[in-house]
Amino acid sequence: MNEKSQSVCELYLDVLSGLCTEEERIAFERHLPGCEACQTEIAELQLVWEGISADMEYIEPPADLKQQVMKAAFTAEGKMAAQPAAETNRRISKPRWLRKVPAAALIGMFLLGTAFNYWLYRERVSITTASETQHVTPSQIKLAVPLQSQSPDDSNASGIACIIDNGKSKQFVVYVYGATPTSGDQAYQVWLIKNGKRSSAGTFRVATEGAGVGVMTMPLESDALAFDQIGITLEPDDKGDQPRGKKMFGSV
Repeated sequence: MNEKSQSVCELYLDVLSGLCTEEERIAFERHLPGCEACQTEIAELQLVWEGISADMEYIEPPADLKQQVMKAAFTAEGKMAAQPAAETNRRISKPRWLRKVPAAALIGMFLLGTAFNYWLYRERVSITTASETQHVTPSQIKLAVPLQSQSPDDSNASGIACIIDNGKSKQFVVYVYGATPTSGDQAYQVWLIKNGKRSSAGTFRVATEGAGVGVMTMPLESDALAFDQIGITLEPDDKGDQPRGKKMFGSV
């Protein structure tokens, strides 16, 4: 594979998420039929998507824990709206960290529906999305923080934390892939760390079946959360207000 082909291959995430120029999209579409590597990447993304359970268990965070996070939220209205749409889209295109996160983990950014559906439609692949009630475009992702595995046993695990605005409501979404399945009362707990203090954002579980996928969503009343870092621990249950278990993921 020559350098030109490698450069076009790197466009596939931008094309799938709609964060590319028209020229780049056309170049990739011409490149795809003759590139086995890109075809494999897209096929793997499809398999992960289809492997996400439609009835994945979601644990509602205790009311007091949710209030802790709500107190930490601050308003950042107008920052995105003040920028021209074209400038905003180009500014968030090709984020460097996307190249370092396994492609499957990026599905977390598309759980509520994205241009990924458009691509699969063009390829005439029929899928059922995890949620058909909300549709999120890349321009509505206000924040995306990559998460790395902190466990030697899950060195290939990864994840993403996002703030998503669908125009009607905002949500803090945490997605992990390749995580160790939970058992019994075990739960993964998401911690927002600010000035050394930890606040729980909620919990989720990972089923034994599948690809170690876990998702947590939490409604927001503002565009941002006040945090310096994000940590995820594996806890004995979902009732703690401070970490008791092993740290499994951390923000990059």
